[in-house]
Amino acid sequence: RDALLRELEDMKEDYLTKESTRKAAREELLTTQQQLQEMSLKVNENKQYHQQATDIYKERIQQLETPAKLPLPFLSCPTLNKLTTAIAEFGEVKECKLDYSLKKQPVLAVGKEGSANNELDCPAGLALDEVNQLIYIVDWKNSRIQVVSFEGKFLKRFGQDILKEPWGIAVTADNVFVTDLYLHALLQFKRNDCELVR
Repeated sequence: RDALLRELEDMKEDYLTKESTRKAAREELLTTQQQLQEMSLKVNENKQYHQQATDIYKERIQQLETPAKLPLPFLSCPTLNKLTTAIAEFGEVKECKLDYSLKKQPVLAVGKEGSANNELDCPAGLALDEVNQLIYIVDWKNSRIQVVSFEGKFLKRFGQDILKEPWGIAVTADNVFVTDLYLHALLQFKRNDCELVR
């Protein structure tokens, strides 16, 4: 009888242990399912967000089809009696020196589609440093800023380890300010060494 009772106790303990294990497994499964649902929602939200950003970008590109349609702040770099401006195009950025007596023909094109130096993937904006004759290009899909000379020579790139979806840019004497759509933030870099300030 004692042996039978011990056996029953062992069976009861084994059952409780297995039941506890099954309960933990069920809870883990429910947690995993919940995490998958949350991830799925985030993926859908990101898809909608990227689609909206792409639509906004394409709309901006259409507004920059020709130099004549550029707003006045873009047409602000006179050099040698010529008007220097920059046009962002889908997959390409052109730095155009325009002479109205020559029917506004571009004389310099910078960049082509890609991810290497001096290559661009959806350039979204730019800023001109007239003092040092530099062009700062927002390389949106490559998550970085590229800097080229007015002659089109690649000089440097920065921000690729920090930026996610850079969009707007402004350059001062000491700093470069970049807005990022994904980070919902304005980031400040030192102009000389391109280190992040904040």
